[in-house]
Amino acid sequence: MTYSYRTSALSTAVYNAGASSSSSSSSSSSSVSAVKLFSLTEMNSPVRHESTTSKVVHLVRHAEGTHNLSEDESKLPLHFDAALTPRGVEQCLRLAERTRTLDVDAVLVSPMTRCLETARLSFPHLYNRDDGVNSSEDRDGGGGGGGVAAAVPFVAYEEWRETVNYLCDSRRPRSTLEGLYPRVDFDRLVSDDDPIWSHYEGIFGCHLTHASHRESNDPTSLCDRAHSAWRALLDRPERNLALVGHSAFFMHMFTPLFPELEGVVVYKDEGVEKMMTESKFENCELRSVLVDVPHRDAGHDEDE
Repeated sequence: MTYSYRTSALSTAVYNAGASSSSSSSSSSSSVSAVKLFSLTEMNSPVRHESTTSKVVHLVRHAEGTHNLSEDESKLPLHFDAALTPRGVEQCLRLAERTRTLDVDAVLVSPMTRCLETARLSFPHLYNRDDGVNSSEDRDGGGGGGGVAAAVPFVAYEEWRETVNYLCDSRRPRSTLEGLYPRVDFDRLVSDDDPIWSHYEGIFGCHLTHASHRESNDPTSLCDRAHSAWRALLDRPERNLALVGHSAFFMHMFTPLFPELEGVVVYKDEGVEKMMTESKFENCELRSVLVDVPHRDAGHDEDE
């Protein structure tokens, strides 16, 4: 099963613009194999262990946010770019005890406040470097760091944010986030204001005139974004990644509701399929998978 990265007006303006020019031009024209997911036990197989195209990805859903307390109230302006609750903070502190045992070379994170807080609190040994090095030049990708650096790159990606439906899914300006999280690289956010919320506000109106789904009723956009999200992850040079994201966006890829998103990922063993499809991600839940990076050379298609 193959697919091509999509290039709708929204994805070109918001997602592809954050990639390098060479990456963007090749991705939009190349056919690629579906992203293959394996159980981590597959690392023990000679083929997977010796593969240079495999990455270990630790997927984390954000901890409990204020919008998670009440479905009805979650749509209120009070929960704009929802932050963590005290319980959510506690969940992160518990998760931090586990993450210290993981090999993580970079932390990719949605630019929503609840995910940025989860990343900061759940990987404190990586976010709060204590070796006295404070130059942003030490961080892969650079930029947006205000002169301070984490022990590994913490990089925000618009592609991995939650489906954009309500004000809790609308993000703060990039300039505000840079001040709040100086160790996170926000260079891949192409505009200060929220371009995805603005896109759907232009179609449906503000939250007062439209209080229902927006992007969740737009499978073409979700398909575009899912493709771009995996491309952003797979283009990273690191082989051990943590990704802090959202339940609904994970759901659209791992147990898709729309035929447009079927085949974005393919499960290569029963263990990983069971883990990723039997239940939704709970707050601050971590699931680890082995991802086989597909070839993306123009005209090349893996025979599977």
